[in-house]
Amino acid sequence: MNKRSIILLALLFSLVSVAQNQKIKVACVGNSITWGHGIQDRNRNTYPAQLQQLLGDGFDVRNFGNNGKCAQDEADDPYTKTQEYSDALAFRPDIVIIKLGTNDSKPQNWKDAKRFKRGLEKIAVSFSKLSSHPRVIMALPATAFSHAWAINDSIITTGIIPACQQIAARHKWQVVDLHQITSTLSNLFPDGIHPNETGAGIIAKSIRDAIREDANRPQVTFYTDQGNIVVELFNETPLHRDNFLRQVKNKTFDGVLWHRVIKNFIIQTGDRLSKNAKLGQVLGEGDEKPSDWIPAEFRAPLYFHQRGMLNAAREGDDTNPEQKSSSTQFTIVTGSVMDDAKLDRAQQRIDEWTKGTFKLTPEMRETYKTIGGAAHLDGSYTVFGRVVSGMDVVEKIERAATDQHDRPIHDFRISKAKITKK
Repeated sequence: MNKRSIILLALLFSLVSVAQNQKIKVACVGNSITWGHGIQDRNRNTYPAQLQQLLGDGFDVRNFGNNGKCAQDEADDPYTKTQEYSDALAFRPDIVIIKLGTNDSKPQNWKDAKRFKRGLEKIAVSFSKLSSHPRVIMALPATAFSHAWAINDSIITTGIIPACQQIAARHKWQVVDLHQITSTLSNLFPDGIHPNETGAGIIAKSIRDAIREDANRPQVTFYTDQGNIVVELFNETPLHRDNFLRQVKNKTFDGVLWHRVIKNFIIQTGDRLSKNAKLGQVLGEGDEKPSDWIPAEFRAPLYFHQRGMLNAAREGDDTNPEQKSSSTQFTIVTGSVMDDAKLDRAQQRIDEWTKGTFKLTPEMRETYKTIGGAAHLDGSYTVFGRVVSGMDVVEKIERAATDQHDRPIHDFRISKAKITKK
């Protein structure tokens, strides 16, 4: 092999690796609470650092907080004059968390709600207009339990929070009410203004939960002979989302069978060759080429294989070492409730498949103990959506009698798939 070929191969491998490991970028914009004033080991314990731990390796969370900063340009210390603001814009985030307003409540800064709204909206809109078109999440200021630094919780409650809510409503941005969430947590705010490590962790979990609850997810309805199944697609897996919507528009799923059913595990569909298959015909090989496959988008522990999740089927690691997904075949996870012994065995399998790089979190384990799922798939398969209604239909299909190849003895078919929410 000549030198030019080696260089081209290396470049190709590099491009593939970048595509494989593309992360969702999260910018945390804010003041000293975001920055982590008073917190020991800021690299691990600020709310952005803890949010990174909660979201996992599929996300790149950055802290763009700066102490004492305000939303208003006319205030004594405006956020827009900082390097952090410029860096956050240059980061081109996919999600931006904006938590400003606490310092705007100081007497030298607070004049009226109109001026505050103008400044906060200017900042938020500057992010929304980026080429990355980020999802904007407005985090209301945490409760101020003291008047330290002349911060005034009354102004926060009566002036700043309503202004934040009005801006968010106008632009249809999501709101996280950190003021209400922290209102009974004075013991976690040592100086009355800034949370300690535990308080920052509660803020991080609240924002993580907000990221999970995205009102702007597209939805698809599958009309089946057993009833309708409605699924939503995660915006944090954009390659899978866009491919799935494209397949629906191309009528890929119209007429396909649920060709693989394993009780207490999954039901699978999407093999185009199943549309005209005879009873007993072995299905699942499909008609895809490797060039059709979708790069993996692992987002655990944010999204994992709990009951009701959509999982992308794929070829095995021997022929598909990059763990790319099928472009048409997917499963709905039914799974089972798992105890500690089963979860420990699942972790052993995960360790084998991921070479020890992925661990079930305590929260994931608790979910599998109560809701159920298929834990052993985590870290190796892409979860890209979930069922929002119709799990009773999934259960009907799951109970079907099957042959030795896990194909139902009687056909269960998707008559039509339709995008019902864009």
